Amino acid sequence: MKSSGIAAANIEYELGVKTTEAIRKGQFVDRYLGEIITSFEADKRRAASAVSQKKDVYLFALDKFTDPRSLDPRLKGSPLEVDGEFMSGPTRFINHSCDPNLRIFARVGDHADKHIHDLAFFAVKNIAMGEELTFDYVDGATDYGANEYGNSMTTCLCGSVKCRKFLW
Repeated sequence: MKSSGIAAANIEYELGVKTTEAIRKGQFVDRYLGEIITSFEADKRRAASAVSQKKDVYLFALDKFTDPRSLDPRLKGSPLEVDGEFMSGPTRFINHSCDPNLRIFARVGDHADKHIHDLAFFAVKNIAMGEELTFDYVDGATDYGANEYGNSMTTCLCGSVKCRKFLW
């Protein structure tokens, strides 16, 4: 799949991604790339980020085809994760919106191991050239409570009319 024209850009007070060409609804935009790591290593990186109060974490769980209750041994086990912090493309800078113009999908086909699959961004609406690209970091989830570290929820700053006010 050929990527659409996108580029990292300064957006207000942070980095983001804007289109360099118009994108049609349903069009493939790009993949989320990074280092494939174990969930144990990902947990260590999350904990280190929380301790250092580092804001940016670029971890994505590859858990679409993982089911610990499955009778199929290929689907058991801890999911792997993708860390886009050091080895990635511009998609790691795509910001969150509660009313996004992209959605991320698991794409299988290039790997024999179901624990490794691509994370592909597709447009969910027509996007004009120069518009910021966004996706919903929690894909519509509304579980308002404490996160795994016992901290209160992270406030959402997307500014959308559909804003849920919290991320996770």
